[in-house]
Amino acid sequence: MRNKRSRILTRALPVAAMALATLMTTGNPASAAGLGCGCDGWDPGPVSWDSGPTTDSTATVSGYATVALRSGKKDGRWYGWAKTATRYSKYGVWIDRSTDGGRTWDGMRGYEHRDGGDAYTSMQYWPDGTWLRACVNVEGIELKCTGWVS
Repeated sequence: MRNKRSRILTRALPVAAMALATLMTTGNPASAAGLGCGCDGWDPGPVSWDSGPTTDSTATVSGYATVALRSGKKDGRWYGWAKTATRYSKYGVWIDRSTDGGRTWDGMRGYEHRDGGDAYTSMQYWPDGTWLRACVNVEGIELKCTGWVS
């Protein structure tokens, strides 16, 4: 009897630990707001949008680059991404996402590093109650971000 009970516990404990870890992760307010959505990372180029895309905000590193926060709606969900135009040879572009108006954020979503030319990041899910901004860092020159948009 003891051997059987031991085997059951040996099998049940890892399953219980996984279930607890899943509950703890999905109980997170950020997950509840949809921030863990599997939609992040899509290429916005080939999407046939239901609404948009539109430019929500822009920022400029004078003489070097402009970054735009773009958005569109597909299948009832909003997505945002950064699009940049630059003449400078090295830069990074990304999206920051916040649930508190920009006081804190998870950053560098969809980060792209380029050695020149224009670029855009992958799409990032934009649920209600969140804010996005787009940023560009022209290496050795300046970092600029758009304002936060909700």
